[in-house]
Amino acid sequence: MKKTALILLIIFVTEISICSAGTTVGFLVPVSGLGDHSFNDMTYAGLIRAKNMYHFELIRQQCIDSRSENHGKAMEKLIEQQADIIITNGWEFTDVVKEYAVKYPDRFFILNDFPLAGFPNVISNVFAQHEGSFLAGALAAWTTTTGKIGFIGGRDMPVIRSFLTGFRDGVAYTGNDIEMHTIFLSGENDQSSGFDNPEQGRLQAEALYNEGVDIIFSVAGLSGNGIIRAAADTKNFVIGVDADQDYMAKGYVLTSVIKRLDLAVLKSLHTLFEGDSSPGIYTFGLREGGVSLSPMTYTRHLLPEETIKKVAHLRDLIIAGEINVTNILDSDITP
Repeated sequence: MKKTALILLIIFVTEISICSAGTTVGFLVPVSGLGDHSFNDMTYAGLIRAKNMYHFELIRQQCIDSRSENHGKAMEKLIEQQADIIITNGWEFTDVVKEYAVKYPDRFFILNDFPLAGFPNVISNVFAQHEGSFLAGALAAWTTTTGKIGFIGGRDMPVIRSFLTGFRDGVAYTGNDIEMHTIFLSGENDQSSGFDNPEQGRLQAEALYNEGVDIIFSVAGLSGNGIIRAAADTKNFVIGVDADQDYMAKGYVLTSVIKRLDLAVLKSLHTLFEGDSSPGIYTFGLREGGVSLSPMTYTRHLLPEETIKKVAHLRDLIIAGEINVTNILDSDITP
């Protein structure tokens, strides 16, 4: 980035730290939209908390579909509405953030859930979902009664593969003889997002449950709502994702792998408004409280106390560095 752009960025950060009430923050919302009780809602919750603290104007623009050209159109609308800071989620928005970060060096961009380095006006928040998924995999392997476990991802893409790899590692760690079934609702190059079709999620989950799978890890955004419904309908377990989804089917959501996008967004905006922000990649894992399993409010009583203790011990070992969970996203992505 040219020196002039760096100067503009320094001026911009100084301005918003002085008068955050005059700042406009934009949320570039994926096609799956708000109301997913998951990925997008967690981000929006963080935005609302930050808005209440700093009194900025909050606007949002939802993409009409998952095509990259429409990501740019949605981004442009936020720019036209004078958004000073723009927040978005996910790997599929990396290119549009790269493009607009260069095009508008006086704006700041926050990209959640994918590593992006090398831009003086971009904060990238990444999460150690592989660590939380490892715990979920071990818990599933210790809980299944059929020996068959499923994974349904919204789309075949790197961050979903990260969930899957961690989950498999956790299953393997137990040493139990487990049969894994994996489904992606959409391929990496499909036009469908895979994250906005609860009915498809329900049908795929029902098919797995009918094959004897008794626990499914749902990593599918809004589509996961259908997977959770299928678990309740067939009286099997499902593992939720991103938010604490245990309440959505009490007694059937075994646990949820929580990804604290709300805290990441709040922290990023806090540092911007306080004027001490540094661009780059920030990681939120078990150690930082950025990922965790849910408290299992409605299922804990169904599990042996020994299982609960073993999962807690695994968490401690990962935090201590005594278990290294495979992280397929362990690389900086530069321009």
